[in-house]
Parts: sequence; structure tokens; C-alpha cells
Amino acid sequence: MYQKAKYFIKNNKLIKSELFDISELEKGFSVYEVVKIREGVPLFFEDHLRRLHHSAKLKNKNIPFSDSEIKKNVFNLIDVNKIKEGRLKFAVRFYQSDNKLICFFLNPIIPTSDNYNKGIKIMSVQAERKNPNAKIINYELRTYINKLISENNIFEVLLFNKNGMITECSKSSIFFIKNKTVYTSMSKDVLAGITRDYIYKICKNHSVELKECEIKLSDLHTFESVFITGTSIGVLPVNQIDNLTFSVENDIIKLLSNNYKDIVTNYLN
Repeated sequence: MYQKAKYFIKNNKLIKSELFDISELEKGFSVYEVVKIREGVPLFFEDHLRRLHHSAKLKNKNIPFSDSEIKKNVFNLIDVNKIKEGRLKFAVRFYQSDNKLICFFLNPIIPTSDNYNKGIKIMSVQAERKNPNAKIINYELRTYINKLISENNIFEVLLFNKNGMITECSKSSIFFIKNKTVYTSMSKDVLAGITRDYIYKICKNHSVELKECEIKLSDLHTFESVFITGTSIGVLPVNQIDNLTFSVENDIIKLLSNNYKDIVTNYLN
């Protein structure tokens, strides 16, 4: 939990942050969303709500809270903590008949200007999420990946499966560029990222060819440029994966980044 947040919410009740117990989300299972707060507004909130419902349905569950109730809790938490820029997580825990809606602020992820201008470093690791289309809390995998990020001084971790096929990053989507074409993994194998969906729309609107396909880890060297996307980071170029380097000076990355920024601006206005 973000240290500057004085309160979190559990089932419509404001509670002091020092009483927050993460173990409550470890009982049963929890579907969740992490939304970026910009100028006090939860960015693309409607998209996040739709994905929350989709994640629950993939586990044969219905969200036992109304959209208006979730929205009210999120805005209340923003107001009471007076945090206008940040990351907010809202999760629905399913455990026997004791379901809970828990909302709390996370530590912010703020890429530096160097990250955007010079790119970031990531490493690959074999790991798979059991249900990639559903956003479900997996503390064991998250703890393992956080340890890798800390120990290796990297920004993100690229996941590949037992067959050596790339899927996605631990908390972001990944795209590859070759011969003016954008490539990404099959939708059935990854989380339907909110920003990922906007990248698809931008590519279509600007006649940029985008292909979904299986991408072998061993074929990474054939790509010219790489970028990741996510709610907290937008469009972020990658300059290195393991020992391979990639160009961050790419016109398609710039086009996608600038257009995504415009979409964010229009949403806020």
C-alpha cells in the first residue's frame, strides 16, 4: 500500500491504512483492476469495470457489487486521501459467502524521462499464468517477479511458456516491430490490456499493420524495436531484453505514443 494514503476502503467503509491486512485478499480468489489516477480521475474506468466483470465470469462468478457502488468507493478514496496522481487497486474477493470489495492505493510507477527517451531493460523468465485472460491476484508469482526485478535492476519481466513462446510481461503488454509491422502474442494467451486495446485501435486508424502470432523467444533477435504498454506507463520503449539490444528510435513507437497521449488527454477533458 502507498505510504501517503491514509485510508483504504473495505465494503464501503473507510478504514485507516495501518489496519490494512493484505492476507484478506489471499483467501479464496480475487479479481482486480489497477487504475491510473490522473488529475483526480480514474483513467478509462469504464474499460476497467468491463474487464473486472469479464475476469469474474471466466471463474464462473458474478461481481456482487454494482458498478455505481464500485465507482463511488473509488472516487471516495481519491477524495479522502487527496491523491490526484497515482495508482489505485480495487479488488473483489470471493471466499465462501464472505465476499469483499477492497480499494487501496499502490506505490506509484513513474518511468523517468530517460526511460521514455532511451528505453528500459527487461529480462525473460519461464512463467505462466493459469488463466491468462482473467486478472486474478497471484501473490506467489508476483513475489517471485518482484524479487527478480529488484535483484537484477530491471524495469519488467518478460514471460514465456514451457514451449519457449512469449506471452506477455508481468504487468504490461509487449509488442515487437519488424519491417514496419507490429507483432504481438495471440489474444487467447494474454490479458486483454486496456492500453493494449487502444494500441490496436491506433494501428487500425493509422494503417499500421498489426499481427497476432506465436513469437518464439529464440526469434527475438529478428526484431528491430520493442515496446511495452500499460495503464501506469502508457507506451514505453525497450532497449534491452536479456543480452539483446533494440533500437528505441522508431517512428511507429513515436506515432503510437503520441496518439495514446492524445487519447488520454481527450478522456480527461
